[in-house]
Amino acid sequence: MPQSPTRPAPPPHRRLSAALADLHRALLNAQAAGSPLASNPYALLQAVMHDPDFAWLRGFSNLMLRIDEAGAKGATPSPEAMQGFLADALHLVEGGGDAASADIHSRLRTFLLRPEVAAKAAALRATVGDLRQSLAQ
Repeated sequence: MPQSPTRPAPPPHRRLSAALADLHRALLNAQAAGSPLASNPYALLQAVMHDPDFAWLRGFSNLMLRIDEAGAKGATPSPEAMQGFLADALHLVEGGGDAASADIHSRLRTFLLRPEVAAKAAALRATVGDLRQSLAQ
C-alpha cells in the first residue's frame, strides 16, 4: 500500500490559532451547555457577539483575529510578533498580564473540570511550549 506524502507542518501562527480556536470552541460549548443556545449555532454566534455572559470569550476571539491578520495573505509573523502572541495566549489560560486576562482565566477555571475543556487547554499549553522552543532555536 503506498504511503501518503507527509504534509509540511503548518506555520507557527496557524498552529497557535488552531489551538486557540479549539479551546475557544470547547469553552463556548461549555458556557452554552443546558441553554437553548446550545442547539442553535446562529443563536450561539449572536450570543458570542452580543450577550454579556459570553463577553469573556472575546479575549480568545480577539487574539485569534490578531494572529490571523498578522498572517494574512501568506505572510508569516515575525518571531517577535509570535513571542507576543504566545505570551498573550498564556495570559489567557494561566492568568497574569492585564485585568482582562485575569478575568478570562478566572472564568476558564470554572470549566476546567470538563474533560473536553481541560484537554484543549492542555493542548494549547503544549502548543505554546513547542512553539516557544522552536522559536528559540
